[in-house]
Amino acid sequence: MKGGKMTNFDDSNLILRSFDPIADSQSKVLILGTMPGAESLRKRQYYAHPRNLFWPLIYGIFDENPDADYNKKIDFLRSKKIALWDVYKSCRRKGSLDSNICDEIPNDVAGLLNAYPNIKYVFCNGETSEKHFRRHVLPEIKREIYFLRLPSTSPANASVPPEEKMRMWRYIRHTLENRVKYKSVAKTEIGEIIVLADDRVVTGVFLPGSEPETDGFALFSGNRISELAKNQIEEYFKGKIRSFDIPFEIRGTNFEKNVYNALLKVPYGCTVTYRELAEMAGNKHAARAVGQALKKNPLPLIIPCHRVIGSKGRYVGFMGIGGNPLQKMLIELEAEYSGKYSFAESAD
Repeated sequence: MKGGKMTNFDDSNLILRSFDPIADSQSKVLILGTMPGAESLRKRQYYAHPRNLFWPLIYGIFDENPDADYNKKIDFLRSKKIALWDVYKSCRRKGSLDSNICDEIPNDVAGLLNAYPNIKYVFCNGETSEKHFRRHVLPEIKREIYFLRLPSTSPANASVPPEEKMRMWRYIRHTLENRVKYKSVAKTEIGEIIVLADDRVVTGVFLPGSEPETDGFALFSGNRISELAKNQIEEYFKGKIRSFDIPFEIRGTNFEKNVYNALLKVPYGCTVTYRELAEMAGNKHAARAVGQALKKNPLPLIIPCHRVIGSKGRYVGFMGIGGNPLQKMLIELEAEYSGKYSFAESAD
């Protein structure tokens, strides 16, 4: 305010300036907005518009109600190890819509991330923030950073229901609680194959016709491990490799682990029956139990359950589907590249 006159932050001729970042050495995630709206600029507070959902969401993902006092809100962010900033340092804008932004000058977001190396994950509040981050910030960062776009908390973003916003904003809590997975997608002749990994191992491979469950964890684009698996899967389909050299863990009951370990010994281009695999796993009478274990195999291709066929050479239950054409395609692919031929018949 100058000379008693209130500043009009809706004036398109006014140069708007954003706030200092909220961040410290304990911060683990960064929420990145675009530019404070007119009401926020008037009050000098992040997300001050009463209909902006930022504070209800950021408290709600931790099952708490927002504090009324702004300083307590900032303390809440710090206590949860959440940093907060905007992509633009200054701009001109009529009203509060991102689409009206012009003459923008960016904040040094890359510099902030370099200054606080504990921040590994960035959540972009809306499309404009994500586009700027992906195009202009990410190329300037020289370490591993993962990001997700969340639905904008702006009152103007009414197309996404509040419950869906809450579901997606919970990714922040999942991340802070180390419930994170990374997704890569292999392009193959049988379709897209999804690979999930955590920070240590591949946790899931999903062939066409199966989809990963994403509730309960935050899903980011591929990391080094999921990308390694993706590349090897694509090489497998080109006949360049016959086994996988990637980190994974065999999980399940003791019997399931025995089945999976036995299956890893079945050579490329070869098949075994359910009974033969049961015997290899230590119980020749457990052929049906072997079938149930293979249905639960989280790592098809890597643990090659497609190499298990019925006693008469039929494809009887790959991925829990009798006569699944994917099994025939995989067996014939291996037969082609190994110089062998598949005599198995469809169960049809």
